[in-house]
Amino acid sequence: MAETKNTFRNLQILEHGRSAARDLLKGQYFETVEPFKSIILKVAEANNENHFEAMKRINEQTDLAQAEEKKIVFAAALMEIVEERNLKY
Repeated sequence: MAETKNTFRNLQILEHGRSAARDLLKGQYFETVEPFKSIILKVAEANNENHFEAMKRINEQTDLAQAEEKKIVFAAALMEIVEERNLKY
């Protein structure tokens, strides 16, 4: 139960980041987020890990997500990946 609650909370945080990125980037949202998605996916593939672990690795081992704006865009990119891969209707 606690794991489900944490997962839901994490998804809420990512969605908040995505909403902020959409507000910030407006019409350039998708073209701006796409390279960030690519980074996450490439790190995940290179390390044989899921996209959440890849994002954690990016945060801990690089300075790519240090700026607040980049944190927001990375959150948006991760949410886009989550939706594409897991939330198909």
